[in-house]
Amino acid sequence: MTEFVEGELLFRFARGVTACKYDDTKFYRSTMLRVEGTKAVDFLAVRPGSGAPGDLLLIEVKDLSGHESRNRQRLLSGRLVSEVVQKVRDSLSGLVAAQRWDVPELRPFARALFHKAPSPRIQVILFLEERKSASQLFPYKRRLADQIQLLNNKLRPFRAEGKIFNSKTLPGSYGIKATRLTQPSSH
Repeated sequence: MTEFVEGELLFRFARGVTACKYDDTKFYRSTMLRVEGTKAVDFLAVRPGSGAPGDLLLIEVKDLSGHESRNRQRLLSGRLVSEVVQKVRDSLSGLVAAQRWDVPELRPFARALFHKAPSPRIQVILFLEERKSASQLFPYKRRLADQIQLLNNKLRPFRAEGKIFNSKTLPGSYGIKATRLTQPSSH
């Protein structure tokens, strides 16, 4: 099991899932940040495949706990989804560069991305953590459906599939578990 902390959340990746905190990798920090305006997803992960590299996961974490009302317009306007897609675009570019430089720390992720047969699935997970009461701000299921549709429309050029989960809805089949390290602030 591999563990990483992102903000106030602890992410545990099951045995067999290869994961890294991409925005903290030496390659991203020393090489990719030279490109002005470059952004990065929080995590890259590869789920096991049948003899070939498995699904490539690009995971962006947004913990809005206690800050839902401040982020309401960002969600409704689609700005949050646009920010995530920019990070996905830049992270995929980083994997192209990592493949060309044969960067050992990113090799499993570049292999998964460039594996030829069958074509790898690229899944983008927006991990959107909110307090339970956030659903009272506006219709949660409707907002979630709209955000997933917007995310998938913007990811279409990459032939990637977008999902939005939180610590309660993340399926166990992903081999990822997230738990809060501290209680969210109430302001």
